[in-house]
Amino acid sequence: MNPEETNMQKKVTAVIVTYNRLTLLKSSLAKVLSQTTTALKHVIVINGASTDGTHEYLDTLNDDRLLVVHLEKNLGGAGGFNQGIRQFYEQTHDNFVWVMDDDSMPRSDALAKLLLMFDSVPRAGWGASKVEWLDGNWSKMNVPGALNTSNNILQVSQDNLIAIKHATFVSTIFRRELIEKIGLPQKEYFIWGDDIEFTERATRVMPGYFVRDSVVVHESKSNAKPGDIVGETTEERLPRYLYEYRNRILTAKRRQSNIKLFKTLAHSSLDFLKTLFLPRITYRQKKLSIIIKGTYQGLWFHPSIEYVTYSNDQLLNK
Repeated sequence: MNPEETNMQKKVTAVIVTYNRLTLLKSSLAKVLSQTTTALKHVIVINGASTDGTHEYLDTLNDDRLLVVHLEKNLGGAGGFNQGIRQFYEQTHDNFVWVMDDDSMPRSDALAKLLLMFDSVPRAGWGASKVEWLDGNWSKMNVPGALNTSNNILQVSQDNLIAIKHATFVSTIFRRELIEKIGLPQKEYFIWGDDIEFTERATRVMPGYFVRDSVVVHESKSNAKPGDIVGETTEERLPRYLYEYRNRILTAKRRQSNIKLFKTLAHSSLDFLKTLFLPRITYRQKKLSIIIKGTYQGLWFHPSIEYVTYSNDQLLNK
């Protein structure tokens, strides 16, 4: 099957969120703009008030597909994706939005392969690429959650399409009508967990699929596990974990299951005990304080979801 023949009626907006990573942004943007499919009509770059020359660089670009938004302050990844998907909905009539960070490097046919999934599974509302790290292995922080089965199925099965319940914003695509139904990413998360909450919200409305032959490389500094405060050795990264522990509580509460909420609290408690008792834990006291503070904040964290209206493409809080 020729991907271009099946993708002729599809129009896609890509969203890239960036903050002070100009070198990576240049590479990511080049790979997105050089996708083999002609379905890519717009590329929205959300610049989170970068101070490394990103603003100046983006202003020199001359591609009719580009729409650059310079934010006045850094809103984190969550705020950036909220803004990017809002711009997609309000500024274009495209029927798909394809989202990623500035360190996402999609293969030239990654988008075409994602779009083919919607032909194979017409009821699908969203999909996620396979995310590899620099060495060709799976990117540990970007393995999607398989639906109703173990996540290992993604790694042991050879099936190209597998139903999933959540994924990260590293080459993930959504139908326009799905955005209308579920609203925008939760900007108040700021960083970490906004993608899991958003894709789980999506799965409750339309099924999502992992697309094995759509491949993107995640050029992160290390191939670390998600949310591993126990093994974290970089002090400057520690403040991010406050958002991790706060945000995971809200994500669990939105699953509307007391059992799942209990499991989330138990996971945080286990992290606390490991940090407290395991030997050779760096920054032990700071980590313990972050786990306690983030979990406590999560119990009282109740931001509303922003929804797009059908009539005039304006936002409505619900």
